[in-house]
Amino acid sequence: MKSINKQNRETEFTFQKPKLKLHKVLKSLSKSTKEERINWAGSILNIPAVWQITQGKNTKVAVLDTGIDESHPDLKEAIIETHDFTNEGINDNNGHGTHCAGIIGARLNNFGFVGVAPQCELLIGKVLGNNGGSNQMVADGIYWATDNGADIISMSLGGPYSDNELFQAIHYALFHGKTVICAAGNSGKLSKNSVGYPGKYGGVITVASHDENGNVSGFSSRGGELDFTAPGSNIWSTFNNGGFAELSGTSMATPFVAGLAALILSKHKQTPINNTPLNNCEDMRQHLMRMATHPGYFENSSGYGPLLPFEYFYDK
Repeated sequence: MKSINKQNRETEFTFQKPKLKLHKVLKSLSKSTKEERINWAGSILNIPAVWQITQGKNTKVAVLDTGIDESHPDLKEAIIETHDFTNEGINDNNGHGTHCAGIIGARLNNFGFVGVAPQCELLIGKVLGNNGGSNQMVADGIYWATDNGADIISMSLGGPYSDNELFQAIHYALFHGKTVICAAGNSGKLSKNSVGYPGKYGGVITVASHDENGNVSGFSSRGGELDFTAPGSNIWSTFNNGGFAELSGTSMATPFVAGLAALILSKHKQTPINNTPLNNCEDMRQHLMRMATHPGYFENSSGYGPLLPFEYFYDK
């Protein structure tokens, strides 16, 4: 069970720093099948088959991160609202936020890359600037996302301490029925309990990372707060200046789960899934649990395991 710590401490937040391989791809790929424009995760988990049922339409996902490349060909049609909390402008000077946004909602447009939920809508809150961000920036971003209609809030960021402002913002989002998805962190095996905040809070969905073979990534934080693992090693997605990059981190696993949550919610809005309610974050956790590889037991490194969406969406 996740503990809630209400320390009143000024916390500096940073994105969960990934490993980076950079690719500048500024023209349409010569082969443009759906399978060839998704990363290994989408291919192995058969995400294109899920798109025959839903692509995330009528869902809104907030990405609270380092901003966005608003003109990126794979993202510009997905973004419906932005807000800068850093006073640096919404432009992503890092690339991290653009990469995370692409994993969720990069468009299916015969160019470059396709996200998990290519018809969802993105709200971009820049809460991390060139020097990171404060608990106040992150909290303000959560309030903004909640009040502006986000169904899902994705946060690939973290800090070592709890803070009352952040705790209250998380509680506000959960109280208003939002699904809040957080990165576990990239502290690896340094500790049996290395998950950072806000992923350490009760009520949120906390995501660790696995590799192409389904094994927990070596960098992925461990702890009793974990819920699931998702693809986070060597993940291809959108990047700054209309480009693309391959990154590794729980930062990449988190938006993957946010994209799956958008697909679940979109399908549920069309036809309720097995008459199972979907009104809040705990309901979403139970839907995701139906995708988990070992829902019956918990592991400190992987929670309830990797998520396998195909059978969930095709289960009659």
